[in-house]
Amino acid sequence: MATVRFLSAGEPRRCQQRVLVRFRRETTMPMFPVLIAGGHRHAHHPEPARAPRRHPGARACPVRRGRGGAARRTASRRASGRLDEAGRERGCPRCGGLDRQRWGRTRTDVQRYRCKGCGRTWSGLTGTAVERIHLRGQFLDTLKDMMGDAPRSCRKLAKALGVSRHTAWRWRMRVLASLPGDSREILGGLVEADETFQRESRKGSREWVRHLRAPQIHPAPPRLRWQDYGRKGPPQAVVRQYQMPLLGIADREGRTALLRMPDTKQPSIEAALLPRIAPDVFLLSDGAPQYGAIAKAAGLGYWMLVAGRRSRITPATYHLNTVNGLHARWKTFRRPFCGPATKNLDGYARWMLARAEGYLPAFRRLLG
Repeated sequence: MATVRFLSAGEPRRCQQRVLVRFRRETTMPMFPVLIAGGHRHAHHPEPARAPRRHPGARACPVRRGRGGAARRTASRRASGRLDEAGRERGCPRCGGLDRQRWGRTRTDVQRYRCKGCGRTWSGLTGTAVERIHLRGQFLDTLKDMMGDAPRSCRKLAKALGVSRHTAWRWRMRVLASLPGDSREILGGLVEADETFQRESRKGSREWVRHLRAPQIHPAPPRLRWQDYGRKGPPQAVVRQYQMPLLGIADREGRTALLRMPDTKQPSIEAALLPRIAPDVFLLSDGAPQYGAIAKAAGLGYWMLVAGRRSRITPATYHLNTVNGLHARWKTFRRPFCGPATKNLDGYARWMLARAEGYLPAFRRLLG
């Protein structure tokens, strides 16, 4: 006859386990409770095993659950089909030969080919921005978010995709690198030109960390961090010195350009403006004298709107509403990112203009 022992909650956990094992060996009853102060457990039905604890920063990937996961898998399969087509249209990346044979599939289910001439293998991902990305479904979701109506920051996007924020940042940089660096569209007709300003940002820079760690080797940066100036903010002389000008150009056909310039002097504006406009355009700008001098030197028609305002003799079609709308779109677009770094400013400007084209053109650029 087995002896039932009442265990105390104050006893060590190891002692409780020993008593429970000894009771299981001695008793032949199918179900007999071993009573523990504060609750009871059945000898033949122990407490179910708990799931392993996750790190607070780790999140389950939402791609494989629910209806959204099925949609993403469908999108991934469609992307695999497009990548297979891209691989068939592409020759050998080493010798350029077109004599090839199928050579299995990759781990991400993309058709691989082998050149019969040199033996090199490749797929539709070789040499593209999607190369060596295993989470292809999440990467396509990143691209869709970037080309959507309200792109999210890297932290919010990483939380939604179940990946690290560093991974989301690297994917975003890959997409920005695939965007065209220089638009070949030439603006014509009535062209509006005006500049806006973006405060310099050294986000991600380690210059202050290196200086504080080794001031003898690394000199102090030329200015403090913006947050170190306090509630009053930096002096106006510092603000004017570190304002980065962006030249906005727009015509009445919907073609636009947003270019970063080193300064607002006439040579800088001329180098950015003249390659983007036709030789017979009519230029509209504010009261800055640089635009009048550029138009006179290039033989362009020109009308100046002082401070962007029209007078009684100004024709109704002469205004700066289009380029001012471009500047407003830029300021609204960059607000969720809390000021992109100056070194990435060109990429963010290309990103804003590429969103007007949609998702598919951006996907084709990724495939190179």
